[in-house]
Amino acid sequence: MGVEGKRLLVLGAGRGQIGLYKAAKEMGITTIAGTMPDNNPPAIPLADEVCFMNIANPDEVAKKAAKLKLDGVATCCLDTGISALGKTCDSLGLTGLPEKAAIMCNDKSKMKKAFMEYGVSTAQYFEISSEEELKNALDKIKLPVIIKATDLQGSNGIYIAKTEKDAYDGFHAAMGLTKRSYCIVEEFIEGWEFGAQAFVYNNEVLFVMPHGDETYMSHTAVPVGHYVPLDCDEDVHKQTEIAVKSAIKALGLNNCAVNVDLILRDNKVYVIELTGRVGANCLPELVEINFGIEYYKMIAAMAVGENPLEYWEKKRETTKAGLAKMILETHQGGILDYIKSNNNDSEDVLEITFFKHEGDNIRVFENSNDCIGQVIVQGNNHEECEITLNSVLKNIEMKLK
Repeated sequence: MGVEGKRLLVLGAGRGQIGLYKAAKEMGITTIAGTMPDNNPPAIPLADEVCFMNIANPDEVAKKAAKLKLDGVATCCLDTGISALGKTCDSLGLTGLPEKAAIMCNDKSKMKKAFMEYGVSTAQYFEISSEEELKNALDKIKLPVIIKATDLQGSNGIYIAKTEKDAYDGFHAAMGLTKRSYCIVEEFIEGWEFGAQAFVYNNEVLFVMPHGDETYMSHTAVPVGHYVPLDCDEDVHKQTEIAVKSAIKALGLNNCAVNVDLILRDNKVYVIELTGRVGANCLPELVEINFGIEYYKMIAAMAVGENPLEYWEKKRETTKAGLAKMILETHQGGILDYIKSNNNDSEDVLEITFFKHEGDNIRVFENSNDCIGQVIVQGNNHEECEITLNSVLKNIEMKLK
């Protein structure tokens, strides 16, 4: 493929983008890190160049990108730069997520409206900007409900409300975090939460990969692990594929990886939300394990205008199991004295990474920023992966002061 020497702007330089920088370097692509100054993100040493920018500001990113002689722009595992990604792709004529779709990905209210209009199976919702509007919504949706800020990522700004007081408290908390004048209240669908990864190229969905999610209950359920394949019947797989493809069309996603949150209730699959980038917390690695492809390279190739099918067509005929999990502290915080792995090398242990180091503050886990590290394993089935993971975790030593 003719990617060598092409120039790729990567929005973000955190740990979630490290895999993309490494893949691009192996391909001979010149990477430019688009990141804020003075925060010393871990992927900076992997980039060929750095361009300081506020990736949450689409106009600033598009203006600076126009001067960089780019062949592409991309991000992964991060929502902050999605709107800027769309605007830059459209303004410079680059392959990637359309701006209109990117705007809906970054606004849960616009997203839900598009789902409703397109007939996507999703939770009932109302946009609210006052206590009076919340009261009216609660007259139409039975408790419990979920209050969501519409512009935040992960579990930030999301509150489960079992009582009216919880709902009003959640509303004020969400409005205190959002930069918008509104948030949403939606029906709480209690069921089995799971996710899916997908990839769209030239308006064709190449795959929909359902995956299991392990969550930790903070103020809401926070993903702390993922696994493939998803253990469910064929009907759920079919429903998931139909629902994901429908949601992708509803938002007009194209030329992008897709991360989807779903829930199963009474044997019916509902789409919670989705966005036009690959999922975080080792999900790109699980795609690679499952299909036997180089997924980061596939994303980078498409971003610089090359055909990603060369990577996709190398997939295995049979899938493989994979499991990834965060290392976290759930009992007490403190200052990290030391952390080390006493594990022996194994072909089924793909990664043991520590994000925290001696002297760092370790907090009781509330969100992904409190993650201490991560482990990725593979095997012939989920049971093998669980055995390997548990063995790895038992051989990790950590002491807090």
